[in-house]
Amino acid sequence: MKDTIKGIIIGVVSSLIASGIIYGTTEKFLWNIQLPLWGWLILTLVILFAFYLIKRLILLHKIRDIISEYTEGAFGDSYVYTWEFKRNRKGQYSVYGYEATKIALKKSLAEQNNEHIFTCGHEVPEQIIKMMIQLTLMSMIKKRLGVLLRPTLEYLHWIENSQCHKLLH
Repeated sequence: MKDTIKGIIIGVVSSLIASGIIYGTTEKFLWNIQLPLWGWLILTLVILFAFYLIKRLILLHKIRDIISEYTEGAFGDSYVYTWEFKRNRKGQYSVYGYEATKIALKKSLAEQNNEHIFTCGHEVPEQIIKMMIQLTLMSMIKKRLGVLLRPTLEYLHWIENSQCHKLLH
């Protein structure tokens, strides 16, 4: 859908450039549309509203796609956690109208210790998990913001990685 909108914008801009070139060489307008000033104003407002609406719909679609896929993760060398997103606009860890809820270990500690493999990892407090989910979600949705948040996220993952240092909750 994003490529379609880019194609439409490129088509409109190129047609305006082509009509400008034709006017420059022949001194005749390609489009002889005569509208009063209020008509052009309404047309401009309709185009701006449509552009804003399309941009908003693309953002909502992107948010839903990312939220449906981003439902588990590990932070540093912690255990793997799963969560669900719930609509919540006023929560402390709410981002884009969603907040992570029902945070739990993917496998319980009893299941992990019954296996024949030694289990390494540690638990992370729920508030830190919510904060990291919130920051990660923000960086995934807005790429420009992701560039700014990447050092913070890397530092938070480093803090949770007990193999890099002796600090642990």
